[in-house]
Amino acid sequence: MPALLETPPRHPQSPNSKSADSDDDGKKLTRLLSLDKNASSTLFTRFRSPSKASLSSSLDHLLKLDLPNCHLDNSSLPSDLHSNLPNLTTLFFLKNNFTEYPSQLNSCRHLNMVSFKHNKITTVSSIGPGMRWLILTDNKIESLPDDIGECRVLQKLMLSNNRLREFPDSISKCESLELVRASCNLLERPPMHLMGLKSLRWLAVAGNPFLNRLEVHFDDAAAEMMDVNSEDMGDDCGTVLGEGASGKVYKRKVDGKDVAVKCYGDSTVTSDGRPLDEFRAQLFAGRLELPHVVKCFGTAAASESKAAVIPDLILELLDGYKPLANPPSMTTCTRDVYPPSTFLKPSTVNKYCEAMAECMHKFSNVGLCHGDFYSHNILVNSSGDIKLTDFGAAYFYDVESEYGRLTQYIEFRAFKVWCEEVMSLCKFDKADAWEAQSYEDMQDFKVLLAKINSKIRVDKFHGNPFNEIYPFLYKCKPVHFRLYPKFVRFIIGYTTAVMFTMAFLSLPLLVCFLHPAFWQSFNARMFSTFVLGCYVLSYLLKPREWPAFRRLAQTWYEMFDFHANLSAHQRQTAIKEGQSERKYIMCMHPHGIIPLQAMAWSAYCDQYFSDPITGDTLYGFGAAADVVKYLPFIKNIMGWLSAGSASYNVLKRGLDSGIAEQCNANNNRRPRHLFLLPGGVAEVFESTVGHNAIVFKNRRGLVKLALETGSDLLPCYVFGGTDFYHNLATGTNVLARISRKMKAGVTVFWGWFGLPLPFLPKVTLCVADPIRVEKVEGEIPKELIDSIHKKYIETIVELFEKYKVKAGYPNAVLIVK
Repeated sequence: MPALLETPPRHPQSPNSKSADSDDDGKKLTRLLSLDKNASSTLFTRFRSPSKASLSSSLDHLLKLDLPNCHLDNSSLPSDLHSNLPNLTTLFFLKNNFTEYPSQLNSCRHLNMVSFKHNKITTVSSIGPGMRWLILTDNKIESLPDDIGECRVLQKLMLSNNRLREFPDSISKCESLELVRASCNLLERPPMHLMGLKSLRWLAVAGNPFLNRLEVHFDDAAAEMMDVNSEDMGDDCGTVLGEGASGKVYKRKVDGKDVAVKCYGDSTVTSDGRPLDEFRAQLFAGRLELPHVVKCFGTAAASESKAAVIPDLILELLDGYKPLANPPSMTTCTRDVYPPSTFLKPSTVNKYCEAMAECMHKFSNVGLCHGDFYSHNILVNSSGDIKLTDFGAAYFYDVESEYGRLTQYIEFRAFKVWCEEVMSLCKFDKADAWEAQSYEDMQDFKVLLAKINSKIRVDKFHGNPFNEIYPFLYKCKPVHFRLYPKFVRFIIGYTTAVMFTMAFLSLPLLVCFLHPAFWQSFNARMFSTFVLGCYVLSYLLKPREWPAFRRLAQTWYEMFDFHANLSAHQRQTAIKEGQSERKYIMCMHPHGIIPLQAMAWSAYCDQYFSDPITGDTLYGFGAAADVVKYLPFIKNIMGWLSAGSASYNVLKRGLDSGIAEQCNANNNRRPRHLFLLPGGVAEVFESTVGHNAIVFKNRRGLVKLALETGSDLLPCYVFGGTDFYHNLATGTNVLARISRKMKAGVTVFWGWFGLPLPFLPKVTLCVADPIRVEKVEGEIPKELIDSIHKKYIETIVELFEKYKVKAGYPNAVLIVK
């Protein structure tokens, strides 16, 4: 054997004897190489009797040593490790007996990944500046050296289950640090220097003293979950679905239903943190009822024979789901690895981004940090459904605190990285107009994320970044006009809005025409011919519903910056509920002078309250004042919007039997739901720019109609609905009294330049949860009507207060008359 691997003769070692030290280092290196099976196969199987030169050459090519559970300690490492293994990059010492971080590692020029997981290290005196990935999980480290700030390429730092009381100030110089695991330490204060790093994206700090007071969240969540004894699930553990550091997941049955049950093992800590913290975070997340987070149904009490002290978690079973990506590799360090064959359509990417943004928005507002927001923790299926899982690194935090703000920034950066990754997977046919527009939307979203991130980096952003993303994702976008350029959509939208407004001028003009002074001033024959021509033309235009006309209002979305408070999931849920045995009376406030928002509302319902796969929709009919049917063109427009008479009997017949003339005339379609503006003419005279009022305090006919037909009430409020025009007549003036007699609004209004050109306010449609109303046969108790009426008003007020800030009207006050 070469001299390096021969057993040297025994002789007394002099302190100044370099040859003796060399021989000792040789034995240590020999032992290390013999312990590492991969290194042994590399070094010795290729050479039966290698020369010293060939062995040296082979050592030059050695990049990794992996020595788990070999009973090694600090005395086991040769002092000249760097000279014998000059190109070593990776060194793993899992479950050994090191008590100090070896200083000789700092001389290894290319060493960038080191793991001393599950050792006995108490002291870290120095860390080499070339370190990229350092794992010191589960030791007894009390402090980190100041020279950690010299590790400018450090990306990943694993320190869970140690005794750290603080991070050195120099950690703020680690400009490349992206992932830190510091759970289960002794941090009395938030590590602000660490959390302030502009590159930090994934952080776990659960189980530290400064967070302990926030564990009350777990108690709130657990109180609402079902509790099942594990013995009630049978003796069969079921199929193993997965296994992680904290435990195993089995397929079991609870009450005859297939579920996934996570059984926690005896381990008290993992690389991410304690299983107990994961348990609490998963319970809390399950209570939030987010559609794209794996549901948690409850817990199963551990049986007496079970060693684990943490109850089992009963989770939603996700059949057909698989991770969106594989975990990071040693090469990618902090980035997931996507299979080469992974491609996504832009519409799918948009759907994924919206779903995950909804989750992260909710988490950031309730003080839950996921801490491990990666594609490998996100499951998808072939139908495009998506679920966020794995709360192993999660922790609760105070959203009002300074460290809470930094936590939100960290989570936002993780979300931004994830979005950029899935966006890079896009592949589509540019001839597909829908996917092309989805791709443009995706680019707009990417620009928004970049702008927010830029503000965070220069300390010009002080809010919750997910609150900035939220309105972008809930912005309504046209679907039937996507091929037209934006300026063309604007021209079409504004022109149709003006034409819609001009049609409503026929009523006040008709009142003027009937005045004797008008007849004395104009040619009566010419006027008579004009009026007769309008009525004839209006008669020839059938006032039956016209879906294509309703879709014109989709061009108003961008013009009025039209938003809605419902996510895609909530819209689809509304469809499914509406297609069941329930009927809805969808009630929108305010009426406005000219109800432009009502036409945008009808376009919104056509587009967003429809299922693109099944075609199901919340199909219904509308209602307008009876005087409308005597007015040319307006009666046609109302019919095209599926609106007919607002008389009580007509509405009741429509809800009971689906009889609505304007709908039945179109292929005998039978509507199920009712859309109306309950404030009617009275709200017209409460409408002017900057004023928010509804008229409903003394109106109980709507509630009676709901009780007689068994229809649920669905209140809606439109912010900006009174800001299209200024109103001359408000309150109870002469025009208001005349209008009430005519049951139609007669007033003078103006927009840009004193003309009937609408202003362009920001419009947000907010839809409340349905008010359940059961059908009552016979006489209806007055107390029941009053209670539902009161609940309706309270719901509208609550809806207004909840969304006024997000809608851009933070100082608005709602008046109920």
